[in-house]
Amino acid sequence: MCGIAGVIHKEGLDYYSNIEQMNLVQKHRGPDDSGIVKLNGAIFGHTRLSIVDINFGHQPMSSNDKNITITFNGEVYGYKNLKKGLDYNFNTHSDTEVVVALYKQYGTKMLSKLKGMFAFGVWNAEKKSLLLARDRFGEKPLYYAFGSNGEFIF
Repeated sequence: MCGIAGVIHKEGLDYYSNIEQMNLVQKHRGPDDSGIVKLNGAIFGHTRLSIVDINFGHQPMSSNDKNITITFNGEVYGYKNLKKGLDYNFNTHSDTEVVVALYKQYGTKMLSKLKGMFAFGVWNAEKKSLLLARDRFGEKPLYYAFGSNGEFIF
């Protein structure tokens, strides 16, 4: 298991300490690693249980051009086969990066290609848009709320 967290905020307020607290609360879900990344309009956090690509799967993870950032929990079944059909320069062997590449190539239509158990947030910096998704059966938890300052929190 991993823990994912994020705050989307159009005012550019600083939520770093909030994400730190969210990561601490979820440390039991991902005791091996943690990360926080500030983005233009969003901030993502992650606690990691290292299973796939133990050395290079640090998250949150960004695309090569830094436009797409993901925080991901779960497993994509058959990700190695999905990877073969993608036009993307991979830096890891993780299923997380395959999801990033799928999003870059197909946008939200990539969801129909995903099989597995997962929950994730993808931030598109160019469009300032969030894709928040989970597997069809809801095996991985995903909760969200709206803050008092208009934030979207997950």
